[in-house]
Amino acid sequence: MQVQHIKQRFNCADLERFGRALLDCPSSGLSKQLVDPVLHQLCELIDLELHPEFFTDPDATATAYGKAVSPTTAAQCAEDAERGRVFTQGLYQAICDQLQLTPTQPVRLLYAGTGPLGWLLLPLLPLFTAQQLQVTALDIHQWSLQSLKRLTGHFGVSDRICDWVCADATAWQPKVEQYFDLILSETMKHLLQQEPQVQVFRHLQQFLALQGQLIPQQIKLDAYLEWTEQQQKKQQWLGPLFTLDLALCHTLASGDESAFYGELLLPEFEAGPVDLKLTTEVQVYRQHWLKEQQSQLTLPRYKQRLMLQPASVVRFEYQQLGEPDFDFQYTELWPDLCDSEDTSCAGLFHAKRLWQKTVLKRYKKLQADVTDEWVLDKALLDLSGIGLEPGIQALHRSNRLSDFIAFLTPYLQQLDIHALNQQLRDLKQQSNGPVPQVLNAEQLEFWQREGYLVVPAVLSAEQCRQSREVIWQYLQADPNQPDSWYQKTDKMQKIMLQLFHHPVLDANREVPLIRQIFQQLWQRTDLVMTTDRVSFNPPETAFWSFPGPDMHWDVELITPIPYATQGLIYLTDTEAQQGAFSCVPGFHLKIDDWIKDSGKSAMELQQQNWADWPVKAIAAKAGDLIIWHQALPHGASRNLHHLPRMVHYINMYPAKV
Repeated sequence: MQVQHIKQRFNCADLERFGRALLDCPSSGLSKQLVDPVLHQLCELIDLELHPEFFTDPDATATAYGKAVSPTTAAQCAEDAERGRVFTQGLYQAICDQLQLTPTQPVRLLYAGTGPLGWLLLPLLPLFTAQQLQVTALDIHQWSLQSLKRLTGHFGVSDRICDWVCADATAWQPKVEQYFDLILSETMKHLLQQEPQVQVFRHLQQFLALQGQLIPQQIKLDAYLEWTEQQQKKQQWLGPLFTLDLALCHTLASGDESAFYGELLLPEFEAGPVDLKLTTEVQVYRQHWLKEQQSQLTLPRYKQRLMLQPASVVRFEYQQLGEPDFDFQYTELWPDLCDSEDTSCAGLFHAKRLWQKTVLKRYKKLQADVTDEWVLDKALLDLSGIGLEPGIQALHRSNRLSDFIAFLTPYLQQLDIHALNQQLRDLKQQSNGPVPQVLNAEQLEFWQREGYLVVPAVLSAEQCRQSREVIWQYLQADPNQPDSWYQKTDKMQKIMLQLFHHPVLDANREVPLIRQIFQQLWQRTDLVMTTDRVSFNPPETAFWSFPGPDMHWDVELITPIPYATQGLIYLTDTEAQQGAFSCVPGFHLKIDDWIKDSGKSAMELQQQNWADWPVKAIAAKAGDLIIWHQALPHGASRNLHHLPRMVHYINMYPAKV
């Protein structure tokens, strides 16, 4: 059967062609093309709206053993084309095999849970005569049976249906003694959750003839453990949960439910989050299988990010009553917060404790008050040359301690770990020395009044040239070819480049004058230098506009705003219209009253119409340092020049609050 538009009056010959095409169909992609137009036509024939607006499934029926889905939901199952293809092919082979066993007798088939379309069987009815096949159609919803009766009448195959039964398949008793060669029921979801498939087969198996078969023949449920170590995904099969087949149905009918209980032994693995993956595979009949991910029925279910104890036991229980589902019991393992002196993480002071805190915070399991360690946390990341943002990102990516060690190792190879550890230890008791006096009275008065300061020539022209070259190389761009400045790359976040660590940038941070300026503004010497990134703000063009960051604060707008600095060094001569750093001078003197008088939340205060503010763009030369009070709203700006603006962000903060 070729895929084509179905005629307005879809007839028995069309249904037969569809059934044969489905039997010959080798793949889900082709079956989808076959199914969709036929499904649409069948829904029209019974006046069913397949996807009503605001559908809440009000016609579902609760049984003692799970939900019997509504006629509409049952019809929607037909959209799972692979499910229909494999079930149809398997059922056809099962009917043919039964006919070979008793060629002079019709195959007696009980279809429990027909839905309004009888979708798994309807395409096969024209392929068998009433002398070959007799069907008992059973559904809990009368409307489903009436709709299917309309379809079988329309297609002229009503003589294949010997009985119409409106009943709950989990408890139905035939009026007279009868047995079936095949019992077909697909009243299930993945992992046999919610719906009553288990009880349907458990109950109906008693009406199966001696050589009869359940369709599907078996539903296999298995458990796997999945986790990631050193960026490599690992999976291990833990064992079966249970397999629903005829043998198990006999056992369950005898009252033995031991198969619903079990234990899974976990392997040894490095402590950290793991996923419990639960799979469903369906053998419809003989070689006709629905494997994992091939159908909505066989989508895996997960219990994710469990902190399970390695080599422990996971216990499970399948509960049939009410809403069928599995219950799992397991032993968790949470890290005990170690002392900062534990150097088992790459030999680095405080590193293991920092990683443990991150894990415990993520799962809301951190009981200790560690707020006073934030400066030490930042100092560890800055002094090791990592930087705050890359370090925080790595901590949240590192599910296992070995992951964090692997991240740290390249940064630590060129460092004296012993000296770094001593430096971190000293931060806890570091005292202040004499404060340098490199800024004059006029500069200090300007700083107090305006809240920002431009200090000229903290870097030489050669240092700026080398820094620019590092940025050009990082971008793989050419300063003489403007077209190369606008390549889309994940190396950029707006105008920020994720370039934190380079020998040239490290040398910039070691300039004594820069440190002395910050020390004088802070009036203390126990400061830690940040490891921050650079930025690249090219000129606007017809196809590229300034993406931000626009004016903002980097501090939470809750009074009182604490004293702290921020800073950058221009690496290019930068005019006011060249994407220059911009701020609102003097606002640090007003901000606390402004916040109190606003009556707005910190989030709302960030949203301002900056056109109404006295924003000033700060022009300066390459090598000039701009420092500002964190209370000033600030940001970059549109570059209306013909050359890009480049900066290196740099700052210092106290080792102790």
